[in-house]
Amino acid sequence: MMIRIVKYIIVLLLSIGYTSAQNSAVSELKLAPVFLDHMVLQRNKPIKIFGKAANGVQVQVSFQDKTLAAKSDESGKWQVIFPVSQAGGPYAVTVSANNQKIKLTDVMIGDVWLCSGQSNMDFPLRASKTGPDELKAGACDARIRVLHRAGIVSTYNVAWDSVTLTKINRNEYFTGQWEALSVQSAASFSAVGYYFGKKIAADQNVPVGLIQVAVGGSPTESWVDAKRLEQEPDLTEIVKDYTHSKYVMEWCRERIGQNLVNATDSKQLHPFQPGYNFQAGILPLTELPIAGVIWYQGESNAHNVDGHARIFETLVSDWRRKWGYPFPFYYVQLSSIERPNWPEFRDSQRKLLNKMPNSGMAVSLDLGDSLDVHPTQKKEVGERLALLALRDTYKKNVVAEGPVAEKAIFKHGEIRIRFSNGKGVFPKQKSLLTKNNARLTGFELLTENGKRMSVNARISGNEVVIGVLAGARISTVLYAYQPFTRANLYNEAGLPASTFSIAVK
Repeated sequence: MMIRIVKYIIVLLLSIGYTSAQNSAVSELKLAPVFLDHMVLQRNKPIKIFGKAANGVQVQVSFQDKTLAAKSDESGKWQVIFPVSQAGGPYAVTVSANNQKIKLTDVMIGDVWLCSGQSNMDFPLRASKTGPDELKAGACDARIRVLHRAGIVSTYNVAWDSVTLTKINRNEYFTGQWEALSVQSAASFSAVGYYFGKKIAADQNVPVGLIQVAVGGSPTESWVDAKRLEQEPDLTEIVKDYTHSKYVMEWCRERIGQNLVNATDSKQLHPFQPGYNFQAGILPLTELPIAGVIWYQGESNAHNVDGHARIFETLVSDWRRKWGYPFPFYYVQLSSIERPNWPEFRDSQRKLLNKMPNSGMAVSLDLGDSLDVHPTQKKEVGERLALLALRDTYKKNVVAEGPVAEKAIFKHGEIRIRFSNGKGVFPKQKSLLTKNNARLTGFELLTENGKRMSVNARISGNEVVIGVLAGARISTVLYAYQPFTRANLYNEAGLPASTFSIAVK
């Protein structure tokens, strides 16, 4: 009897201790994880500051000589919204409730860009072709702040330990803090993101905040809200039967299996699974206003061209819906490499521009490596993305695209393809050229019966001219349609033409 009483007392004490700890955790005043020293808040949009506290607590937030108050709801969430503000700083943010206080320092107002995707976005500055010299020069732009939300473990071919597996199941995969740009913080940050931000900051002369959330190898579906995928009749199978879905690359299934060798939970999560990276990495950011997104991903979906197009279009529309406004979304077309489906995939990415307003695509096929899926020329990629933003978001008079094929006309035994510089203030192509005046390469013709043939092509002013053999019935012109291509059509701004297919009229 005495033993039972002792056991009961021990259990009671443990329960009281646990409840006390729970109440302490709930009552602790917290800011959302993205609010840290050195951060950048988005200019020209209402400034939201939010976090958690005990239920029903009055929270006061002071910022830019103003103090706002909010009462936490039943779940402890609270939020205040300060008026729209122009770029500036540094500022302090003070948050207080009861006897608790949090103070942030060195907070800037400027433009916040989200840098997301897979390994080519994750590719660090130190490993890029120009990175070592950039870091050696040490000319870090004080206007740039970076938040590298890195994964707690890589998705390489390794088995994860039990601690990692538990954290991943709690959606605790991403971690990181805001930092002022330095040689150290720049070295491990996305090379593409770095060069993008450097060009934007130099042109706009405002603070630029770069948030990197990218996972090597991650498929597109991992970045889309799983609930949204389930709502799309043609995509719901990705969530319901991921291990057998035609949308899922076999390589992704294999890597999940390798990482989860030590898993004991039958419902163990993984960053490649539908919705995971959205839930763990993107959703926590959706209350933070941003200027836009730059994206470099697709390698893990290249096996299913049509499937990727459907998923990617869903991703962009759903992210914009979650943020509540149609922010610009600039993405990188895959480079060239000796892998099947890549020409069709690149062409599909090009065609998506017509389906997604306020979007742009940076071409990188001329920067590819025939054997390496991680080409090192990231400076050019970042700067091409920045040109799109400068033209479309910041309304600058710049050429931001390579030659864009408008129409292909067959007449008098030859096909003449007319080009423009795409949208913007310079809609008409000034000149077509090749680097070092080399012979024009990369063009093929597709006959009505499906035969492909390589052809000689030449530049004539604003057109490319291709001679056609007598009797040949041509349906389509293809450009840069080899997986690894040396196609070499550029414009006067030094920007390459995209892989494209165009019907002959």
